[in-house]
Amino acid sequence: MVSPEQVWPEPFPDWPKAIRDWGWMWPAHIFGFGILFALLTLYALYCLYRFYQAAFVRQRIHLLTVNLELFIAGLGRSLGLFWDPYFSTRSSFANQNLILLISWGVATACITSALSIMLLIFLQTTKTNLGSPTLRNLTFLTIMTLSNIIYMVMTNLIVRFYPQTKVLIFTCHITFSLWGLAISVGYFVAGSRMWRNLKPTLQARYAHRHDQCFLRDARRLKRLFFLMCAASVFGVAKFALSLYVSAGEFGVFSDQRYAKHWPWFFIQTTFRILELLLSALVFRIGVKGRKDCDQRVIFARKTIVEKPVKAETAS
Repeated sequence: MVSPEQVWPEPFPDWPKAIRDWGWMWPAHIFGFGILFALLTLYALYCLYRFYQAAFVRQRIHLLTVNLELFIAGLGRSLGLFWDPYFSTRSSFANQNLILLISWGVATACITSALSIMLLIFLQTTKTNLGSPTLRNLTFLTIMTLSNIIYMVMTNLIVRFYPQTKVLIFTCHITFSLWGLAISVGYFVAGSRMWRNLKPTLQARYAHRHDQCFLRDARRLKRLFFLMCAASVFGVAKFALSLYVSAGEFGVFSDQRYAKHWPWFFIQTTFRILELLLSALVFRIGVKGRKDCDQRVIFARKTIVEKPVKAETAS
């Protein structure tokens, strides 16, 4: 058997030299992110149980799907980091390498899919129109995710044994990156439309300085807007970086045998940070933000109802 870097088209660092140069940062990276993704897995499992028990929660199937995907993503990342981080042990066991390759790819697909379904929940809850109705459908997004996972698994299997077909890996990475960028931009557009639609109502808060419920709802909606913008910024950063890696010196068309280990380390660290931040935002928007979304109707109704009351009083 041969080690992964001898057959996988994407360049790896020269592990003995790289690990020696990184020093304490390498175990900090492995165990730090490994533990954080393990905690993500446990929290997603807890949320799965919560939403499964809560039979009357709105969009229950959507939330169950999101948490299942984040559970799989956290499990895949923690498994890869604790078992054989980035194939740094240079194992010659083909089955182990295949399991790690597939679990790592499935985790990436699940994070992207969770982002898309959470955007769908936001659009449906706030009654915001964005894109084709076909794209705003849970069944369509689920089928698309499963298709991407199947394609990714088949691509990894083919390239693992036939490295000359590396263009398949490039196509897979580019497709995921472009889809992720579209979703990330969608977060900003959806948040902006919500803010624009509610801005006249939000401006009315100055007429309700003593209404604590009204002011609380205004703060919640503003917080939700900033969460959507943060998800958009972090998403664009992650998927733009993924495009750079796929098309640059760390991609499958690189002519270097070994990747430069310091840039590679900082890129992987950035990826893990962005993945954790996006997962945390999905949880935040999905659990707390969903309640804030529900305030949109209540918030708007308050202003609409109170205007006629004032008009009647004046007459």
